[in-house]
Formats: sequence, structure tokens, C-alpha cells
Amino acid sequence: MKRTAGSEKNREIITKAICGTAKKDFRHTHYIDLPKDIVPDQILGCSVTQLRLQQPKVQEKNLVDRAIEIGGSYEVHIWYALNNGKTTDVLRCPIDFKDSVQMDYYDHQSIGLFDIRTTVIKSPRVLESVITKDNRIKLVLEMGIYVEVVGETKINVRVFVPENDEDDD
Repeated sequence: MKRTAGSEKNREIITKAICGTAKKDFRHTHYIDLPKDIVPDQILGCSVTQLRLQQPKVQEKNLVDRAIEIGGSYEVHIWYALNNGKTTDVLRCPIDFKDSVQMDYYDHQSIGLFDIRTTVIKSPRVLESVITKDNRIKLVLEMGIYVEVVGETKINVRVFVPENDEDDD
């Protein structure tokens, strides 16, 4: 294949690509109100179940600054003792959360937003559980999220067109 002047052309290809990424560890503090007749002595343990993430949304603060809004819910099970440790019980509390993740990288050349993919990289867990003086339970939870923004983008490629001087068919 010979290359001669005029045998090169550029072609624009539109494709899906990862146009942005973000990663964040969240810490949320929640205060749980107990029923009036329950006065716990101590918290024996906590677990987090039933994590559900909502469809993430893009927050455009300006043309350059973008963030992804992450929201969802989980259920916290709090095992506690009362009556000087003679009785134990479990309190189940559904908790909603919402936070935003600043984009670490975002290709501003993308021409359309297709999809936002979220992955839990650190499952939610309770870091701290304390009974407060006003008979509430203070919980500090953490979890980690990784986000990929998949969008349409353009790629310019150089195409070499062979000359058909001789047909070798």
C-alpha cells in the first residue's frame, strides 16, 4: 500500500467512554430517638443491612465544576441491654442518606450523558454508637462509593485510503 499526498483523511467517531470518575468515603452521624418506655444501659452491638442506592444525579455547579449526588437508605440494627443488663432487645431503624461526590476527573468534551454507575467499595458500617444524655442513640457510620460517568465522546482518527493502482484479485 502506497501513501501519497491526498490519500489521508480524518474521520470522527462517536463512542461511549468513561468520561468522569469519583471516589469518596462518607461519614454520617445519625441520632436515633428511642421509644419513651425504653432506657438502655448499654449498646451491645450494631449492624447495617439492606443498603439501597438511588439513581445518582449530576449536579452542575458551573461549566467546569461537577459533582454526583448519591442517595439511598440502609437499615441499622442496634442490640442493646436494659434493666441493668437483665434484658436485651434489638431496635431496627431505617435511615435515609444523601451526599455528593466531587468528580476527580471529568472530560468536558463529552457530548451526551448516558449512564452513571455506582459501586460500593466500602460497605456501610457503624464506627461509633453512644447513648446520649437525652436518651437517644448517636451513630457514626461510614461507607465508600466509586462513581463512573459513561457518556458519548468524539474521537478523531486518521484514515489512510489505499490507492487502487493495481487490482490483485
